Amino acid sequence: MSSVGFAPQTACSAGARPSIRLADTMQMLAADGRSVMLGGPRPRALIALLALAPGHRMPRRLLAGLLWSEAETPHALRRLRDVLHDLRAALAAEGVDLIGADASTIWLLADSVAVTVAERSAGWPFLAELQGIDPQLDDWLARAEGGAPRAPTAEPRQQPDRVASPTARRTSVLVAPLINLAGARAGHLDITMTDAIVATLSALRSVSVLVDVPGRPAPVPDYMLTGNVTLAGQRPQVSLRLIDVGGGGAVVWSSVIAPDEARPAAIAEEVAAQACARLEHELLLLEAERAAQRPLAEASAQEMVLRVVPDIYRLERDAFERAGKVLAMAVRREPRLASAQAWLAYWNVLLVGQGWAVQEREALAAAEHAAEQAILLDPRDARGLAIAGHVRGFLHHQIPEALALTRQALEINPALPAAWTFSGMAHAYAGELETGRRHLKRALALLPRNPHAFFTEAGLATVEMLLGNFEATLTIGRAVLQLQPRFTAALRAQIAALGHLGRAEEARPLVHAMLELDPGFTIPRFRQAAPYVRRRDMDHFLRGLRLAGMT
Repeated sequence: MSSVGFAPQTACSAGARPSIRLADTMQMLAADGRSVMLGGPRPRALIALLALAPGHRMPRRLLAGLLWSEAETPHALRRLRDVLHDLRAALAAEGVDLIGADASTIWLLADSVAVTVAERSAGWPFLAELQGIDPQLDDWLARAEGGAPRAPTAEPRQQPDRVASPTARRTSVLVAPLINLAGARAGHLDITMTDAIVATLSALRSVSVLVDVPGRPAPVPDYMLTGNVTLAGQRPQVSLRLIDVGGGGAVVWSSVIAPDEARPAAIAEEVAAQACARLEHELLLLEAERAAQRPLAEASAQEMVLRVVPDIYRLERDAFERAGKVLAMAVRREPRLASAQAWLAYWNVLLVGQGWAVQEREALAAAEHAAEQAILLDPRDARGLAIAGHVRGFLHHQIPEALALTRQALEINPALPAAWTFSGMAHAYAGELETGRRHLKRALALLPRNPHAFFTEAGLATVEMLLGNFEATLTIGRAVLQLQPRFTAALRAQIAALGHLGRAEEARPLVHAMLELDPGFTIPRFRQAAPYVRRRDMDHFLRGLRLAGMT
């Protein structure tokens, strides 16, 4: 990205002090030049709001209203106090002290930090990574788009009856404290697991995580997650249930997770990762069912996206092409909806990969544009970053960029199977096959027995074929094709493995199926399109296809 329009204005003299730079993203450096990484979107938002007016005492009620506008004021103030406490502790651990506070105000210590704010042209995205945290903050950021931003100077208007815009709505999940049914033998695993699940779910951009606050009425969520901690022999396990609160209290999902870990902290981390991965997938499908009940003409952009997700996974060409049209409608209706841009990019990836793109060059450009918009609109969305990485790697053969983007996605949300999948494929394209296999297997471990995991399994089958594990390729590939016989990536891996095994006769029906799905497939075209960096990987793949009868 070029730096056009970035002529920094220094709010404090430089010197040997920590520094903060506000532009489309926020950068924070310690006095020695180290990057100071702040955990979570709201701590970063708090720092950014304070940095817009160093030394200015900002009312706590104002900040709480911008960051938790839908909570009652006492609740929002308590959450602000907790975030401030954790933020100051994190900064102290980095050797940085730059926040002052009293009972009613919070401020940035002007003499302790150098702040620069980039000058921007009208429409230049300002602090895009903070979008989606809260509707009031989004409103303020939108107003700041037209020129140099200023710190907010008045409390947000009280809107107790306001309903969030459908495009900004997040599915709310109340996480109830896990119940320890194992007694003292489980120690405090119930508390540790509950905290880990709340923290991990909070990384999802599509979910709003709620918890009970002592002394306050219980919130009314869309869903409630409950569970018990028990022992299977000497091994801790957790049983989880997702209850549809709005649907009469029906249990819509349940799972038993028994991680193979020894330390309590590792057990809790793994339980949280698996719970997050499975819940995110289940909620996506549940919300897709609900969105499909609303007439398309009345649907919000978010509902349009949700309703076509099952059609994307089914890979039935007519329904798939209709899904692309609906995604395009969603983007036109709400161009700033990051999830719509991300799914449109993914749809174009599959369109090209399946050989269904009539105008392939246009599809490549559309995928790149949508992926870039997704990460611009929401730089903290791990799914958008992962998809953007796959677009860069698979479609445009920019493997270093693909590795960097998927690495960033995993840093944000290491419990997202899509991030592990696209990271694994990027490593495979780079010739790092063992790492690629490990990442793909991690994706499958997070979301086992998933009928929509054909993309990951096909990637794993391809990696096994490149490693020379042809029987493993056939085993994985058969399972993929039983569930999704129209996925050409799985067919290609199967055909190449059979070719290397000298079983061209067995490969013949697969070759026929491949050419029916993608009539224009040829080995020269595949050579040009495939993103493998190492010549030996490409030659190995092509030799298998030729031996199986492909031309």
